[in-house]
Amino acid sequence: MPKKDEHIHHFKEEGGFEMDISMKKGSIDDPFTEVPPADKMIVFLRQHIGKETKPLVEEGASVKYGQKIGDNQDAGPMVVPVHSPVNGTVEEIKKIKHPISMEQEKAVIIKTEDEGKEPYYNPIDPDKASRKELLDRMREGGIVGLGGASFPTHVKLSEERDISHLIINAKESDPNLACDVRLMMEKGEDMIKGIKLMAKMLQVNNIVFATRTKKGEVPKFERFLERNDINITRIRPNYSVGSERLLVKEVLDREVPSGEFPPAVGAVVHNVATAYAVSEAVIRGESLVSRGLTLYSKKTGGRNLWVRMGTPVSHVLQNLGTSPEIFDRIAIGSIMMGPTIPNPSYPIMKATSGITAFTHSESSPYEKQKACIRCGYCNTVCPVDIYPQMIMEAEKKNNIDRLKKLHVEDCIDCGLCSYVCPSDIKLTPYLRRGQSKVKKSKD
Repeated sequence: MPKKDEHIHHFKEEGGFEMDISMKKGSIDDPFTEVPPADKMIVFLRQHIGKETKPLVEEGASVKYGQKIGDNQDAGPMVVPVHSPVNGTVEEIKKIKHPISMEQEKAVIIKTEDEGKEPYYNPIDPDKASRKELLDRMREGGIVGLGGASFPTHVKLSEERDISHLIINAKESDPNLACDVRLMMEKGEDMIKGIKLMAKMLQVNNIVFATRTKKGEVPKFERFLERNDINITRIRPNYSVGSERLLVKEVLDREVPSGEFPPAVGAVVHNVATAYAVSEAVIRGESLVSRGLTLYSKKTGGRNLWVRMGTPVSHVLQNLGTSPEIFDRIAIGSIMMGPTIPNPSYPIMKATSGITAFTHSESSPYEKQKACIRCGYCNTVCPVDIYPQMIMEAEKKNNIDRLKKLHVEDCIDCGLCSYVCPSDIKLTPYLRRGQSKVKKSKD
């Protein structure tokens, strides 16, 4: 007989295995703790999925909290401005290895003067504002998707195709993250204001709030949803369903075609944290310069933190009374998807939903990779039915045509293929590089 609530602490996946998410349980009960800014903040000029912004400030310039310090409107709609997370002085603008692209990209180094947080922009009356005014604020405020992809929010919300449903993704599939659920508990009313603003910009009436929480787990927030006529859909305990294309299938039973995105089938998906950021940008005039995230390690347990973009990971750890030296590896993101940073001086960015730290006694399972045994388990567990092992071989040979035929672009970067590999092969980097090569071949 299964234990009470056992299903909450395991995700059931394709291929006949379960993923333990019990580490999430303790984090849910931990309220957000605000981390003060570091003496020096490191702000990358690209924190979105598009091209890099150009610096709008020079070394020695004074900057205000929320002030725009990077933009590039000539580079097209996929570029989103970057803002200063503090009142301070620009010390340096230099190239640093970007933790996502792993290429040298520009960052603005700002010396912090104080911890002030006066919003830089004027509030907008959501009832009187036009759609264009709201969309302009999305871009000007630097709002991007906070679920991980950092897709420019103003682009998603300016969709001109016929959209029938706005789906709010509160699935939070990652085994060790709880910041989205915590945000629902602490900022629920503001989040719903953001959801309503998104619906206004999209010009849709049907809103679905998709969550893995059980009925009664966040009762106050559920009452807010009901009062605002927002439908709640309870999602089955499955890790990969958190991906937007799979979530659309789960919620609306609509298949997003290969190479397409949810608007192709009349849906737009936004993360709960993005909804809160939308509300803050419009109602308070806040630029996107801080976010909630979950820090997890066996040393600290799960901690929910509110951190400004540009804060070095080392400062976050030290603020909690933990030395970065005790950790062998640190990933910015979840235990399944987060890229490992070269050292703890790397900063929090818009896409950083978590910090996952491993002590020296926790060796990487991928340190001693063995030869592929062609078992096919990676293919079996893949939620989008592509072939990770074949893609790895094609990427090694730089066979772009083969990568296209294997639909590498459909990869959702879930990490399940690496997770189950009996040869301890980290397949995910091959898929990421394969996607990058295909994308560059089209440019």
